[in-house]
Amino acid sequence: MPWISARGSDKIVYNQCLKLEQGKILRVESFKGDRWIEIKRKKEDEFEITEKGYNTSTYIVSSKELKTLLKRLFEMEFPRSHQVRISITS
Repeated sequence: MPWISARGSDKIVYNQCLKLEQGKILRVESFKGDRWIEIKRKKEDEFEITEKGYNTSTYIVSSKELKTLLKRLFEMEFPRSHQVRISITS
């Protein structure tokens, strides 16, 4: 997936995270590429989220907490972005 609209992209990313295979990483970047969020599926119901931008943090969350955290992180890291880039790596 190259570029998607930033509006509502947290829902798309959440759905993609649930489909991720264990060990795969989903990366969401701003247009300039200076801010990003990486979501790695560690176990069946455990995700590691690395935030690099306004804040630099790492979170370990379950799938229940993932949706809420993604929404908060997208509002923090991509407040004025119109598009974000999504890529999946191993």
